Amino acid sequence: MDLNELKNLDFQTIGLASLGTRLVIFLFIIVLIVGAVIYFDTLPQRDELAQKQRQEISLLETITTKQKLAANLQAYQDQLKEMQTRFGELLRQLPNKSEAENLIIDVAQTSLKNGLKNQQIQPGAEIKHTFYAEMPYTLTLQGTYNQLAKFISDTANLPRIVTLHNPS
Repeated sequence: MDLNELKNLDFQTIGLASLGTRLVIFLFIIVLIVGAVIYFDTLPQRDELAQKQRQEISLLETITTKQKLAANLQAYQDQLKEMQTRFGELLRQLPNKSEAENLIIDVAQTSLKNGLKNQQIQPGAEIKHTFYAEMPYTLTLQGTYNQLAKFISDTANLPRIVTLHNPS
């Protein structure tokens, strides 16, 4: 095969060309076909495979997270039941409207029991919240620091929730 033979190749008479020339042309056509298959078929599939592999990793992470949650589901449900029970207990400790006066009497008796002098007990405006209402009272008490500390401690031990603000 000669390079001049390739330059002067006539495609009308390609069958009469030498065996070497026909093999070169045949190999060139095969390389073109393989290149086209790779470019138009294999490369898009490779890109899609890479995308699917990234998606697989993401889904595996999601599965792992959800498996950890599922493994602890019973513990979470038990914890939720315990929290609901505790919430119910705390909610029952909040005084209702009819118990508010008895609670004020209990607070006043606690102050007297601790040697404090009740100078003033004045109700304030009710403050409504989502599931409870604050019923503020202004208490003016007179006594020693130790008597006040004992009063605060005893008030905290009352069966209902009572908060004290701005003691002075």
